[in-house]
Amino acid sequence: MTTHTKDQLLQMNASPTLGFNWIKNIDNISNNTLAKIYPTGDACMMSGRIYIALPATLELTREIKTKYNIWL
Repeated sequence: MTTHTKDQLLQMNASPTLGFNWIKNIDNISNNTLAKIYPTGDACMMSGRIYIALPATLELTREIKTKYNIWL
């Protein structure tokens, strides 16, 4: 799975091609932390699937998947 910097996440989240505001939790990613994005069960009518950004080193436990409604 690809990792992204906070700047990359912000650029992707403001892309006319990819959509606007489809990645949540970016504010909780520090500038020097790599993150991964995961699909959630949430969707926005205009942008499609909502994704959640989490630190790349975070272990995806059952509790984390439930908390963020992650679909894997």
